[in-house]
Amino acid sequence: MKNSNNQSGTLKKGLFLFLFALIPFICVKAQDKITLKTGEEIFGKVIEITETEIKYKKDVNPDGGPTRLLYKYEVFSIRYQNGTKEFFDYVTKPDPILITSTQHPLPNKFETDSSDFAKTKQKRFGGPRIGFTYISSGTSADYLEKQGKQPVITQFGWQFEGRIFTVDGGLSGIVEFIPLIGGVEQGMFIPSASFMIGLRGGVKHSFEFAMGPNFSVVPNYLGHKNASVGLVVAAGTSFIRNNINFPVNLAFIPSVGSKERVQNADGTLTDKIFQTGWRLSLVVGFNSRKK
Repeated sequence: MKNSNNQSGTLKKGLFLFLFALIPFICVKAQDKITLKTGEEIFGKVIEITETEIKYKKDVNPDGGPTRLLYKYEVFSIRYQNGTKEFFDYVTKPDPILITSTQHPLPNKFETDSSDFAKTKQKRFGGPRIGFTYISSGTSADYLEKQGKQPVITQFGWQFEGRIFTVDGGLSGIVEFIPLIGGVEQGMFIPSASFMIGLRGGVKHSFEFAMGPNFSVVPNYLGHKNASVGLVVAAGTSFIRNNINFPVNLAFIPSVGSKERVQNADGTLTDKIFQTGWRLSLVVGFNSRKK
């Protein structure tokens, strides 16, 4: 009787050890098995299969662990936990150029070179400009008043922009040439041109600042239109949509003074100081890439 009990206990113990030994195989069977072309096997949970990649989580933590990635050309087959099997031995390794362009897309459709040279080489942009200019009290405003014109005039023109360099973070050095025609709504032709050097930030709503010489035709104290040189200081921002920049800029041109000898009513001559008056312009437009 005692021997019978011992045999029964030994049998139960052996059955328990057998079932315990089967647990790892049961767990493995309940997971996906990824077999690589190198022969290595990976157990886990397949999350997603794209055109070129296989995303999965390892069996250690299939629910909360990090998502890992394999390329399809590296994988021979996947046996899913439901028993079905999928083969990828037909997938070959793509050309390295295609891999780079697929995995690392560049935000600018014009730029296919991500080297240091691409950050420093010159790029040209250009686009139309429209706006308004206010002319403060001075010889220019006096001339407009005598002609029955208003001191607020429209501006139409074009901006030619070159980006000299772009550093990490997107900050760019720029040069700009902007010819404008003002006053056409009042039947006038007032040309001006500005050449500026400045900086522009690299974010979507980037701040920009530039300054340089301004050349314009400004009436003197006698109303004669003379070429004048002054300084222009501009600041603004750009809104970027699909590789097109939409700049909004405020430009300030200080008054230019001159000393003239004028004849008084009694025939005597007197030196007088004249000011053209400062100008404030709001200009908007858009820029597109030229190369």
